[in-house]
Amino acid sequence: MSPIVANGSLTARRGRRSSSRRRGTELRTDAGAVIILALVYIVSISLVVGALADWAMNDLNNTTKFQSASSLDYAVTSAVQVAIQSIRYTPLMSQTASPAIGECWVPPSGLLVSQVSTVNNETVAVWCTTVQNLASAATRVVTFYACESSLSSSSTSTQVSQAATSCAGPKGDLLTAVVTFDDYPPGGSSPLSTTCTAGQCGQGATTNQWVWTSS
Repeated sequence: MSPIVANGSLTARRGRRSSSRRRGTELRTDAGAVIILALVYIVSISLVVGALADWAMNDLNNTTKFQSASSLDYAVTSAVQVAIQSIRYTPLMSQTASPAIGECWVPPSGLLVSQVSTVNNETVAVWCTTVQNLASAATRVVTFYACESSLSSSSTSTQVSQAATSCAGPKGDLLTAVVTFDDYPPGGSSPLSTTCTAGQCGQGATTNQWVWTSS
């Protein structure tokens, strides 16, 4: 009986050693799988974080551009509104023939262009042409062209003229507005024979067109 017991013990020991090797192999296999999964997770997170960082940077850049565009739009709108109110009550006779293109209000001394500078360092020039029909309630139809301007008191008349022509050209301006002014007093009057004088003009005003030029 002793040899049989000995053989049984030997077989049992071999079984335990084989089982231990299998468990060791399984542990090493599991550890390798965990490392691979960890690497995949780290790479995935890195890609997501990189994409989010690019997205955030693009948003920041776009915000700056939107603010710049908004600032310019505000400056252009303000300049055109100034021009509309000025020429409504004080027509410029030089704009009522041909029609010629020129100032929308009398510029300050030394400057040959009607322009407005804003606190955001945006300088906008506005040019006007006027078609007059004294016999009609649509007494004056004025077209306004607004452009960014680099003109100054040192600009020559030729430079100013070229800027005006360029601004009124196809897609040369940022904003085109067309406004009709009624220079007849409420209740009407006899037909006008001459352009109204300051203080008697612009009883009514209708904006016919307000078009931003696509860039």
